[in-house]
Amino acid sequence: MRTATKTATAVLLALAALGGCAKCPTEVVPLEEIISAYNANASVMPRLWGYVKIRVTFPGPGGLPVSWGSTLPAASPNGLLLLSKNAQAPQGPHDFVLIGRETASVELFRIGSSVEQGAYYMWYRFGSNAGCWWGRHRFAGAPGVIALPIDPNQLLAVLGAVELPADLSQPPLVALSMVDQPGDLCRATRCEYALTYLDRQPVSRKILFRREIYLPWLHDRKVPSRPTHLAFFDNDGRRIMHARLDDYRPVKITGPGTKEGDSAVVPTDIQIEWPMRHSSVHIVLTEMSTKHWYPEAANLFDEDGEIGAFRSDQVTQVDKHLEASEK
Repeated sequence: MRTATKTATAVLLALAALGGCAKCPTEVVPLEEIISAYNANASVMPRLWGYVKIRVTFPGPGGLPVSWGSTLPAASPNGLLLLSKNAQAPQGPHDFVLIGRETASVELFRIGSSVEQGAYYMWYRFGSNAGCWWGRHRFAGAPGVIALPIDPNQLLAVLGAVELPADLSQPPLVALSMVDQPGDLCRATRCEYALTYLDRQPVSRKILFRREIYLPWLHDRKVPSRPTHLAFFDNDGRRIMHARLDDYRPVKITGPGTKEGDSAVVPTDIQIEWPMRHSSVHIVLTEMSTKHWYPEAANLFDEDGEIGAFRSDQVTQVDKHLEASEK
């Protein structure tokens, strides 16, 4: 099921291809209204879980690419996505894990985040290729912190299940810009709003661009505008991650913390690339639900068990220099 947003966007693109390019709307929706609509969708999901088809690529030993999985239509789900939102901190961190499985009992990788432990991590084992990276939430994005091949905090943002900050007077906050101007002819792609998320960098306390969220600028304000792509910035202001979001579908809203009649959608076809890290992940979600089905400790990072399963040269604490400075 394709959304009305996607249909409207496709019409604009078709007109452009025919040489009859439509003009951008003349009416600008206020930032507060855009955030309110986004959060209305995200806020009804206290949890999210679903089966996934995953295709991942990331650098292995010696820099050679490691690839695994399939998202082809005939492929079966080979993973599980679990999110339990932190009600005390709407902007995160949250409990989250993306698990890649060879079989029901054999896990090949985990990308996750734990509020209880204050940690985020990624590990994988593909035969002789293996690696483990982890760090503390309080240092995520701080100066000198090594980037994970695939960052769980960035994965979370593309799901559209976490609210944006509504207070525009202090960080974290969102600012609005437009790719085109009111009444302009649509250009190479489409008329868009760009929401830029700004936050303070841990340790330095500098205010930095963190990500951009792009939404179609539609003529009909009654049609929900859903994000079509995102970009993440590194500490130097470079766009290091690009995500394309497609095929929005309903989530089954059920379980504690939900109300009858609530509805929400999430993108079910998500393609993410980290070009500078030579990493990518393609996720196709199925059977999305907020049912209270979150196994105890499902997202925890077993520092002793997990780290102990790798050779010392395969384990990287990405913020070790900062943690050492606290002692």
